[in-house]
Amino acid sequence: MGVTNESLDAEEMKRRKALAYLLGIGEIEAGDTSLKGRLSIIAQLKAARKIEIARGHAGSWLYDVNRHLNICAFLRREYEALEEMIAAEAGEAAPSSGAIARSAFDKRISRAGRP
Repeated sequence: MGVTNESLDAEEMKRRKALAYLLGIGEIEAGDTSLKGRLSIIAQLKAARKIEIARGHAGSWLYDVNRHLNICAFLRREYEALEEMIAAEAGEAAPSSGAIARSAFDKRISRAGRP
């Protein structure tokens, strides 16, 4: 029971449409998975997040917490995809963000037990 091309294509189409809607860009630009394309998407997501944060701090009626959360979620996914792309080019396995967080958590626990 592996991942089929159809489900992969469906996920990619879902990603493209969501990014296009969220950032107000074309689906072709949202579908660019090259290094340059990913960096462009990350820059646009960071700018959109900054705008949402400013709206929230200002108390603007335009602020949408769900949009803010979606931007943060897509930003995290794009960073993870970028890490995987860089690791694949380097020929090594990239540690996931969860693994990094778990190792940092383990260090905090081990330090807490010390006198």
